[in-house]
Amino acid sequence: MTLAKPTILFVDDEKGVLDGLRRSLYAQRDEWNQVFAVGGQEAVAILEKQALDVVITDMRMPGMDGATLLDRVRALQPEAARIVLSGFSVREAIFRTVGPAHQYYVKPCPPQTLVEAIRRALAVRRALRSPPLLALVGGATSIPALPKAITELFSELQSPEGSAAEVARIIAQDVGLTVNLLKLTNSGFFYIPSAVTDVLQAVKMLGFEMVRALAVLAGVFESFSCAGIDCQAVKQLERRSLEIGALARGIAESGNAPRSAVEQAQCAGMLAHVGSLLLFAQWPGPVAELRKDLDRSGGDIITAERTALGASHAELGGVLLGLWGFTDPVVEAVLFHHHPSNCAFRSSCTDAPIAAVHAAQHLIKPVPEGKDAKEHWESGLDLEFLSEIGAVSKVADWAELATSIRKEYE
Repeated sequence: MTLAKPTILFVDDEKGVLDGLRRSLYAQRDEWNQVFAVGGQEAVAILEKQALDVVITDMRMPGMDGATLLDRVRALQPEAARIVLSGFSVREAIFRTVGPAHQYYVKPCPPQTLVEAIRRALAVRRALRSPPLLALVGGATSIPALPKAITELFSELQSPEGSAAEVARIIAQDVGLTVNLLKLTNSGFFYIPSAVTDVLQAVKMLGFEMVRALAVLAGVFESFSCAGIDCQAVKQLERRSLEIGALARGIAESGNAPRSAVEQAQCAGMLAHVGSLLLFAQWPGPVAELRKDLDRSGGDIITAERTALGASHAELGGVLLGLWGFTDPVVEAVLFHHHPSNCAFRSSCTDAPIAAVHAAQHLIKPVPEGKDAKEHWESGLDLEFLSEIGAVSKVADWAELATSIRKEYE
């Protein structure tokens, strides 16, 4: 069976710009269906008639600007990836598009950069086959933070003595704050030349005032509403995420991984369960039922999630981070942190973030009383993968590191 070609919609109010895109992407005519719309109204008419996989729009257009158009895309076809391609990057434009846009690229954008962005958006979407799940992930604009973290952050941002270091410390203790900050830092909004996976570096590069403006004026950080969800379970998940991130960093450092890989490992470890947080925020009812069934039956969380929801938290998190433009090693580590052997593009060395995150998410759990530690490891770790990269002999040392990190978070 031949799969239908994906459809990409390009929107600009200048026909000459669209003609240029048509010429520069001519080589991809057999890879995608390419549709072009002059202005927002024409784009909406197309949206109402046919399914789209990716929408790429200019920001400043008469009648309906890019932010308004992408809001309509999110409402009409939430599963579509939403990208801004614009030369208009003043602060007000940033604030208007941080919500509806998944990614932002600045004109002039090299054709190959745009091609790669489209291919990444299409590739990560393939991990989810369910339209409702694609809509869930595609429609998400942020991951909520715990109320206590939001209160502390806003207090520090509005304090006359507020500091970038303290803001970074507060953000780094909450998964929602971290993922939303890094999403913005790694977008094209701020002309940052390389991927950033460290929170303090992100705060320093954006600047204290920009972080404050994003939080207060743009509202990029939102709080979990504890109505209808188990906030205690969310808190436990956040703590576990911090522990996984710390252990993944320690594992990467123990293997003398480069600094970039160490930071990617910690970032991916902390965000390994961002898909679970998305489910808690958006689908609290089904998640509550799933947790009850697991408590009764004891079973495998990945199998249970796929059976009940159609995908696991790993797949949801990986697709979300991929749509938001996170670097490939982080996306791959989140997407395959339970079963790294399934990742076709992984690095074949022990300092790959996927190895550190996979080991960390299993080893950070205490060995059940009365159970042999080695048997416990073997029951959960992907030993085929660890053998392939020559890391099985390191597991005992990693387990000792896990014990010390658990004590730090008690």
